[in-house]
Amino acid sequence: MFASFKAEGVPRVTGVLVADQPEGPFELWCRSLTPPDWECLDGTLYVDDQGDPWMIFCKEWVQVEDGEMYAVRLKPDLKGTIGKPDLLFKASEASWSVGGGEQRNRYVTDGPFLYRMQNDELVMMWSTSGQDGYTLGLARSVSGKPQGPWKQDEKPLFANNGGHGMLFRTFEGQLCLTIHAPNNHPNERPVIFRMQENHGQLTLMVNPT
Repeated sequence: MFASFKAEGVPRVTGVLVADQPEGPFELWCRSLTPPDWECLDGTLYVDDQGDPWMIFCKEWVQVEDGEMYAVRLKPDLKGTIGKPDLLFKASEASWSVGGGEQRNRYVTDGPFLYRMQNDELVMMWSTSGQDGYTLGLARSVSGKPQGPWKQDEKPLFANNGGHGMLFRTFEGQLCLTIHAPNNHPNERPVIFRMQENHGQLTLMVNPT
């Protein structure tokens, strides 16, 4: 399990926990895979076509104002990194990302999730603040590799105050998207959509469950 941790006086990090089964108990495997002086969160594992593990993670707006997305290659045992993190993009690069704060210059990066499309495109779901609240959008790797460069889709995938999404398939093979929505405490909850993938495009189907 890749998880984010925060303590008083210590920057937020992504570390790794390990267990013999999903329900735990979990033990510490690696305290942190992110730079020690960075405020980071939402580290997500991705294994590339050569079998090499990577972590995609966010550097928080609280430290850089314009939130940033990074990729770093991991050691095979997931106990450390190889080389320095590569900057993939900044939140403001997406036309559907809306800045906050008095000067409207604080942009959020949240929840990266990489997915290899049927047409072999590598895409990344990620979330930020949009016109109608929390928003989920899509970026595409021009090189087909986690290092990018990454190009943002012109329109978000979901813009109605929900996000931090990931894709999965049911036991019957149906592609689904899960997000948390609405992004307001205490009403936040998991929401699941059936998805359709055609010609490099993802479409939400029918009503959520």
